Amino acid sequence: MLKNLHKPDFIKNLILTGQVTRFIVMVATAVAASIFVLLAILSLLGIIQNFGTPVDYLVLAVLSVTGIYGMYAYLQVRKISKIDNIFPDFVRDLAESRRAGMTFTKAILFASKGNYGILTPEIQKISQQVSWGSSVTDALIAFSKRVRTKSIGRTISLIIEASKSGGNVADVLDVAAKDAREIKMLEAERKANMASYVVVIYVGAFVFLAIIAILCVSFIPSMTGSSTAGLQGTMGGSSVRQEEILPIFYYATLVQGFGSGLVAGVFEDGNLSSSVKHIFILVFVNWIAFKILLGI
Repeated sequence: MLKNLHKPDFIKNLILTGQVTRFIVMVATAVAASIFVLLAILSLLGIIQNFGTPVDYLVLAVLSVTGIYGMYAYLQVRKISKIDNIFPDFVRDLAESRRAGMTFTKAILFASKGNYGILTPEIQKISQQVSWGSSVTDALIAFSKRVRTKSIGRTISLIIEASKSGGNVADVLDVAAKDAREIKMLEAERKANMASYVVVIYVGAFVFLAIIAILCVSFIPSMTGSSTAGLQGTMGGSSVRQEEILPIFYYATLVQGFGSGLVAGVFEDGNLSSSVKHIFILVFVNWIAFKILLGI
């Protein structure tokens, strides 16, 4: 019983770590994906008919996961990018407060009353953790875990080590602020350089889809003819129907869209979470193209 009293409250922990929205998104994503997977199984067993194929339901499961989580991840990336831009100003103000004679704790509490735009709520969370009894080190580590960027993680490590060493913390904070700005500039430069590769991946994906669409609309029907028997002799004398060939191209475009989206996200910023939105776009376009143009 006493052990349970000393365990951190789950809701409080979510609030402190800024994971409430993430938790809700993950639950919504899991529920939506589970529903479509269940429908796919029911369709495969023949319990549900005339409402789509099992593959359609599996595609909808993928789209629900990548759509819900992808939108959340995209908004988080935008938010974190803005935080990265403002964070050096926060570190610089901490350095000025330290030079004015404030302790590190008081400097953070004082900074929480300022206006740092989108970074203000995060600073207030740090201040709340400190006021609730957490150490400054724990509060800063929790902050770095919430934003999850290399720049802020590295800067927080420098700040923590400087506060532990007992040296001139103000000078270290100035160096950390300069370092954070330089890292942000390097990341922006890398992203700009890799944007062309992302464009190439999208062009290649759409060209592949266009070729498959031309084959399915003109070439395959002309080879198979209007009858159910076609391509005789070219396949060792066996009879191949158009209905047997089109699904193969359909599955190929879905797999190609998924793989291209995965690679595009890695090229964009080296993070797999960025692949989610690209997977959603490419898989959705391929799925809609086959459903509308070919009626598969």
